[in-house]
Amino acid sequence: MKKFKQSLVTACLFIGVSQTAMATCLPEKIYMTRHAEKLIEEGNRDPGLSAAGKARAERLARMFTDIKVDHLLSTPYKRTQQTLMPLSKAKNLEVTLYDPRKGKEFIKQLKNDYCKQTLVVSGHSNTVPNMLQALGVKFEVKVGGYTFKHQPSIILSEAEFGQLFAISFNRDKPVLEVLSSNG
Repeated sequence: MKKFKQSLVTACLFIGVSQTAMATCLPEKIYMTRHAEKLIEEGNRDPGLSAAGKARAERLARMFTDIKVDHLLSTPYKRTQQTLMPLSKAKNLEVTLYDPRKGKEFIKQLKNDYCKQTLVVSGHSNTVPNMLQALGVKFEVKVGGYTFKHQPSIILSEAEFGQLFAISFNRDKPVLEVLSSNG
């Protein structure tokens, strides 16, 4: 009986250690932004940044002056890559490309492959909101002792630039902070 109890305790300890070791190790923080203002060129499906967009990209890089960044990720389009170029130069980091059509797969990759790292992701008005939802971002409002939770409706218009979404994790749950690169 003594050996059985000792084996049971050992088994329980092993299960506890195994579950702890298997716990998800998420990124430290994920920053997501829509690309900066693009050139308007009729017929060009892959325009670069306009002068205003280049200035915004520089401001974005300055926002990260005192922030550790481990990886930069962008869609293969010029405007998203150029949005991260000043930050890439400032931090001496290469920009890794991802396929914007595979948003949910990309989010799984972010959650699984970048343990305790800080990422900056450049996307589009139609992909950034979807990625935030795929991360499980929810709003929680407390009023008079009641807690209301709901999925956010984040819509970025074609004319809206400068939103920077910072996602951190508290007990594996995403916490969203909305910043701006307008200043």
